[in-house]
Amino acid sequence: MKKIVLFGDSLAAGYYEGASTNMLDEITIKELTGMGFPGYQIVNLSVPGETSAEGLNRVDQAVAENPDFVAIMLGSNDSLNQSATPEEYAKTMKQIIGKFPAEKVIVLSPSYVDEQVCADGNNQRQQEYVAALKEAAGEMGVNMIDLYHHMTVYPVPTEFLGSDGLHPSEEGYDFIGALIARDIKNKLLG
Repeated sequence: MKKIVLFGDSLAAGYYEGASTNMLDEITIKELTGMGFPGYQIVNLSVPGETSAEGLNRVDQAVAENPDFVAIMLGSNDSLNQSATPEEYAKTMKQIIGKFPAEKVIVLSPSYVDEQVCADGNNQRQQEYVAALKEAAGEMGVNMIDLYHHMTVYPVPTEFLGSDGLHPSEEGYDFIGALIARDIKNKLLG
């Protein structure tokens, strides 16, 4: 059985309407299987509320799993809590990414937030963290899935968000799972 590690914060943990779920895990596996790539299992090592610095402190857990792929999804808490500048965040993310072979890494950016509902949300700041991560990912030779961009090209990006304006809705997790699966497919096909 091939292994995908999801490593991140509450968004990667499948947090939905107040509780962690295995929604993202199931959708990613379903999407991969539907694309003709069965036989994967998910090990979700995500921790709600985690910042990139906290992720760096425990990234060796993900390394120890020796995954075929690792999807890294950190940054929303860095931005919301302003616990790190975009530059500090990018530096930390480069350290996390560097723990894995580049061909195994999938990096997902911070997402769009509904500022009307999420009191700490600031989309201009989110975009600064996205830009910093994009540059860091490029320097590390890995692809970044720009969730913010993918969400905001739709006429109503809030449809991807749950009632708190931050965590994904069911549609949002379907969307994220499909993006992760597509990136894995592209890596497998070279």
